[in-house]
Amino acid sequence: MFEYLIILIVLLLVALVLEKTHHVHLFHNRKERLEITALFFVISVIWDTFAIWRGHWVFPAGNNLGIVIELMPLEEYLFALIIPYFIITIYKIMDSKFRGRAK
Repeated sequence: MFEYLIILIVLLLVALVLEKTHHVHLFHNRKERLEITALFFVISVIWDTFAIWRGHWVFPAGNNLGIVIELMPLEEYLFALIIPYFIITIYKIMDSKFRGRAK
């Protein structure tokens, strides 16, 4: 029942640990962090809401927490926040590794 939420929490924890252990700076300042996060979030929510409305994606009851805001379950909003953070963290680490190799 909580698999989706557990996966998101694990990915968030992995990203936080990687960011700290690799000393990765994802954003230049808090304003940039807020703006980029908001942009990813808004685009993701619009995309997901449209897909759910059209019937492309379905979130059957019992497979998530049961907290639904508009058309989307809470986990999908968390997905919109956590996955971009995770991907940017991995990208920054890989980028720094490859740039270090190129020198």
